[in-house]
Amino acid sequence: MAHPAFASVGLQPGLEIWRIQVLFPFRYLNVAYAHAFIAVSLLQNFTPVPVPKSQYGKFHSGDSYIVLKTTLNSKMSWDIHFWLGAQTTQDEAGTAAMMSVNLDDALGGAAVQHREVQGHESGQFLSYFQPAIRYLEGGHESGFSHVTTNAGAEKKLYQIKGRRNLRVSQVEPMVASMNRGDCFVLSSGSSVYVYVGEQARSVERLKAIAVANQIRTQDHNGRGVLEVIDQCHPCFDQYSSDVDVADFFTALGSGNAEEVPEAEAGGDDEVCAHATRRARNVARAISNRHKSSTNTY
Repeated sequence: MAHPAFASVGLQPGLEIWRIQVLFPFRYLNVAYAHAFIAVSLLQNFTPVPVPKSQYGKFHSGDSYIVLKTTLNSKMSWDIHFWLGAQTTQDEAGTAAMMSVNLDDALGGAAVQHREVQGHESGQFLSYFQPAIRYLEGGHESGFSHVTTNAGAEKKLYQIKGRRNLRVSQVEPMVASMNRGDCFVLSSGSSVYVYVGEQARSVERLKAIAVANQIRTQDHNGRGVLEVIDQCHPCFDQYSSDVDVADFFTALGSGNAEEVPEAEAGGDDEVCAHATRRARNVARAISNRHKSSTNTY
């Protein structure tokens, strides 16, 4: 029987996303009976909760999610992705996998299933979220031990990595988290800053501004001031003033432009791109095997 959360899904082209949420923690589960009841317990103690469409693209590292992509060409087809955060629990990950099977059953067994791991997602999955997928630290409140994101926190710093498919990762809001080769977005109070490293490329600058606009829309209800801090970028004639740069580091809470680490500290974008291509190739191979043995409606 399909989970109630999956009633009437996959009827229209587009995305639908659920986060796996714990209902009852396993703190008092007798270990002696755990193996006998683990599958039933997972389904009873966790539930898929719909993610508001306005928050699509944001994924907490401490959680697991199910993403349904419905496509209409000559006929309807479905892709189910269960996404596992870097700090998700084994119970949540297991539930996401089982719930994906349950969702597939609700769609008549016609969907293609994909496993996505934070930082190693397929290109297909990343393409759903424009301008970029965004990783948030911690997870929603639960009975487990992973960190709970403070929804009221006013200061968040994000690093933007990748070429074709961007990833936006939350990092510690300090100058040591930055480097001169990447772009960063700082959300502080009512302001959103884009910091363009002096060795960042012009296309990265444009993508960073798009990400900042998305953050302003999702996290600030479309309000707030957007400031772009260009650090002596060769592609632009007008650079940020010393005052603007100082304002950024004041909002960050520490440091100055001279203390920003060299570009090498940020890692290689090509390594990130290679991981994405490798994940895409694996996903394509699995998908082809699946399609060879099943028919879509």
